[in-house]
Amino acid sequence: MKQVVLGASPLGVSLARILNTADHDVELYSIMGNPAYDMPATTPQAIDGTNVDALVSACTDTAVVYLCLNAHYVDWYGLFPPRLQCAIEATAAVGAKLIYHDTIHLYRPGPEPLTETTPALAKTRKGRLRAEMADTFMTSVQESKIRGAIGRSADMYGPGALNSSFNSTLGQRHFYPLLAGEAVSIVGNIDQPHTYAFVDDVAHGLATLGNRDEALGKTWHLPAAPTLTHRQLMQLAFDVAGLPAKIRGSRISGLFVRAIGRFNADVGEVAEILDQFEKPLVVSHEAFADTFGAAPTPHRTALETTLDWYEANPLP
Repeated sequence: MKQVVLGASPLGVSLARILNTADHDVELYSIMGNPAYDMPATTPQAIDGTNVDALVSACTDTAVVYLCLNAHYVDWYGLFPPRLQCAIEATAAVGAKLIYHDTIHLYRPGPEPLTETTPALAKTRKGRLRAEMADTFMTSVQESKIRGAIGRSADMYGPGALNSSFNSTLGQRHFYPLLAGEAVSIVGNIDQPHTYAFVDDVAHGLATLGNRDEALGKTWHLPAAPTLTHRQLMQLAFDVAGLPAKIRGSRISGLFVRAIGRFNADVGEVAEILDQFEKPLVVSHEAFADTFGAAPTPHRTALETTLDWYEANPLP
């Protein structure tokens, strides 16, 4: 039976490629209603992610459906909940497993590593939304409406993951200036540890959840390379590029972002999660590794792949 990926973000495209490599019959769909949310330079088949009948038609005779939502922060509230609900309804109708990709916005940063049992205490709008959506999903699982699992990842980076539309906070604002030999600016405390996940590792993790029944009924933190500070990761990126590191960081800059965010909705969405870049944020994937094994891509290798993509895809 085939497997279906709903969401043609860099994560969705990577996931479809990985599933194809494993000899699965895979179909990839764009579901956000805006090609700007699709992986650059791809032309996936588009369907209405809010139309249950359309999703049922796409997912008929499917073993596993993967939901990879992607949109600008400001659009999450209107776009995400109906697409999650429709994916639940469609997979229930066709009897497929549903694997839902989630993010860590529902957690509050702090000194202790985040695990699957860490409470969802974030007070931000995005944190509350993500917690509500996770609850909706798991309630459907617990009530036996669907069979499924949540794969939750740290902030992603990698080919095509340009900005927050693709669940990435490490993207075009960093890698394009770096390749030009310019200074890279990082908002927050650049010497705090922060887990970043390579997009292909997240995709491999989702594929594992979809094809291992012991994953069902649970939330899993997906594998990521060992946590570095913002400064360490960016220094490594400069080293991979063969360039001297030029990194600017300022805690004061957070004050300006928060001030501007009062008048600009897009900036305001970033301002409300600044504490994730001012405090430690370490995501543990120990439970996943103990159950399935894990061999995340080393940051150096992931950055080589990422910078190659940025060099091949310059800004227009």
